[in-house]
Amino acid sequence: MQHESIKKLLMEQGVELVRAIYVGPDGIARGKAFRPDSLDEILESGIGLTQAQASVTVFDHLPEESQFQPVGEVRIRPDVSTFQVLPYLPGHARMLSDIETIKGQPWELCPRSLLKTLLNQLSEQGMVIRAAFENEFTILKNVNETWQPLEQLNCFSSAAMDLASPYVLPIISALEQQGVMVEKYYPEAGHGQHEIPVRHQAGLQAADQQVVFKETVRGTASANNFRVSFMPKAAPDSAGNGCHIHFSLWDSNCEKNLFFDSSGEYALSEIARHFMAGILKHAPALMAFTAPTTNSYKRFVERCWSSCYVCWGPDNREATVRAASGFKGQESATVNLEFKPSDPTCNPYLALAGIICAGLDGIENKADPGEPVLTDPALLSPQERQSLGMAGYPTDLSAALAALEQDEVLRTGFGESRITDYITMKRAEIEMIDSLGEDAEQSAYLFRF
Repeated sequence: MQHESIKKLLMEQGVELVRAIYVGPDGIARGKAFRPDSLDEILESGIGLTQAQASVTVFDHLPEESQFQPVGEVRIRPDVSTFQVLPYLPGHARMLSDIETIKGQPWELCPRSLLKTLLNQLSEQGMVIRAAFENEFTILKNVNETWQPLEQLNCFSSAAMDLASPYVLPIISALEQQGVMVEKYYPEAGHGQHEIPVRHQAGLQAADQQVVFKETVRGTASANNFRVSFMPKAAPDSAGNGCHIHFSLWDSNCEKNLFFDSSGEYALSEIARHFMAGILKHAPALMAFTAPTTNSYKRFVERCWSSCYVCWGPDNREATVRAASGFKGQESATVNLEFKPSDPTCNPYLALAGIICAGLDGIENKADPGEPVLTDPALLSPQERQSLGMAGYPTDLSAALAALEQDEVLRTGFGESRITDYITMKRAEIEMIDSLGEDAEQSAYLFRF
């Protein structure tokens, strides 16, 4: 969108504040807002930000060991192509942003810039990734000054749809007013849990759309006097909130799905199998980005639709990677892979960058994903899983960070500085959670993301 078009919209829509939003390595959407008459200046020079801000934990705590302390400056650089007037908050507009150096170069800790780098590596091989983040979230209502799940009805329950309609319809309307195409809606298995899958997008737009989705769901809820939580395990006796990532590789013109091969097993091409094998190989380290909180690991429970063991299978919803079958008559366009051990607390730029990095390693080495698992892995005996080389997931965030620390492919692809700082920041977050007592996770994560 051109500057003059933005200025016209700002005036017509009565916008008083424009948010420049970025998502830090901690997964929190942050930003600074400016008045519309500063638009030209902001687009030219960006907005000042201390380097240390990218090293803080979700508690806004800056670890002493972080390499970036409160000395040194970067710039929040809004991307005009992402401009949106917020339909759920009169007087506000939003632009998603990169973090740049004061000389206008991509900064080494900027997650959005990292994803652009990995997308360029795909492009050099004539490939584009299309992806969609499939969010589950909990709707909460105010009952006697406490926030409680909207209902405790059945998965896919029509009665739950009735109860949730006044909450869900404003969310869908706000999403579609911003160009986010809602494909489906349904209640899920958890208390007050609902899911709104959206249309896949190419490359950067897929991760940007995930930011818009969460901002919109949360903002629409607040504007309509209810709350939502993206916390992975908001209640110990209820199913957790996942954020499964669907993806496929396409040719450079986005005309041919490179994952589809009508003659391949389960209609998967060799490229799809190699890419999937890379993801499986690096899954423990990758989970440091896709399941990035201490609470994330409470979701991985056997026979709870979250997956627990590193494996793949055709339409196997308890596998790390599900080979999703295509829709009748549209198989060549709809065959895709789904990465299961991911939740809405992830930074979508880091998560998608990690998937690309791991997948490219699989393609480069012509890796084999092994035999598909055609049952729930939890139904196999430990000996059967061992014979198949099927490892369990990291038991907690500390274990995932240890795997990341040892993963040369992700360390090289992401850059040593970024990995070191991320691990430092996340270990400080773990230490803080551990120091706060038994109920710390609930209060820390319930509404933070």
